[in-house]
Amino acid sequence: MEPIKRTGPPTPIGVREGEYDLTVPLSATPSVDWRRAFHAPDTWKEPCHPSRVTVKDRALMFTSEEAHVRLWINLIDGWIAEANQRCAERPASVTRREGEQSEDELERRRRLQEATERYKDL
Repeated sequence: MEPIKRTGPPTPIGVREGEYDLTVPLSATPSVDWRRAFHAPDTWKEPCHPSRVTVKDRALMFTSEEAHVRLWINLIDGWIAEANQRCAERPASVTRREGEQSEDELERRRRLQEATERYKDL
């Protein structure tokens, strides 16, 4: 598995009462194991906890006061690196199973795309 990287700065997608909803683009869609590792880092600081970050497709989403955005990004970069490291240390048999899951995911996406094409004129 290629390491996941943050590919851009945080982008505000919403605001309410001094808090911003932000999205951070990633280089790839993280695996289930990567997500687990990301959400269980060795270090974090209040009010920034990885359980408050949602992994959605190729992005991370979180809510923050403007004063904490820089702290969030610094911690997120560390959590990304830690998740990459943990996934790289996994045995090859686990990586093989993940590859099979990836093939299943590709097949699932292909079937959904085909269904979308069939239903587009309905």
